[in-house]
Amino acid sequence: MKPSTIKRILISFLLGMLVAAVSTEISYQVLKRENREPQQIELVIPAGTAQNVASGQVPPSIPEELTFVVGDTLVVVNQDEVDHQLGPLWIPAGTSASLNLDTEENYIVDCSFQPAKVFGMDVRQSVTLGTRITGILFAGFPLGALFAVYSILITSDKKKEKAA
Repeated sequence: MKPSTIKRILISFLLGMLVAAVSTEISYQVLKRENREPQQIELVIPAGTAQNVASGQVPPSIPEELTFVVGDTLVVVNQDEVDHQLGPLWIPAGTSASLNLDTEENYIVDCSFQPAKVFGMDVRQSVTLGTRITGILFAGFPLGALFAVYSILITSDKKKEKAA
């Protein structure tokens, strides 16, 4: 193999890694709100929620779904006069209950404080420096290999044209 071919392959792999690094970093910055350390998240059921739900109104301070990272703890505080349920949690009036979210999964659970009677919870893995680097490598090597193959094909086509 000629030194110029080896140089072209190395440049192709570096270009592939660069493109992968830029694209994965842009994705990381866009999705940064879910990329954090686990924490305790409080969901407050305000007074009067049962009446709102009975009349078909969505309680204004309660989202229809939430996104968490693995390791988060959801604490549901019931300030309503009525007992409520969220999946496995039974929250009597004036009390709170907590749920540890230790598994990456998309949940749709029964919920008494939403008119639709369901609540969506998306639990994702937290993104670390290691997962960011792994993403760059998984995208960069194949992309670099494609660049290398195309660069070899293009130069061989040019050689054929010059010979003809």
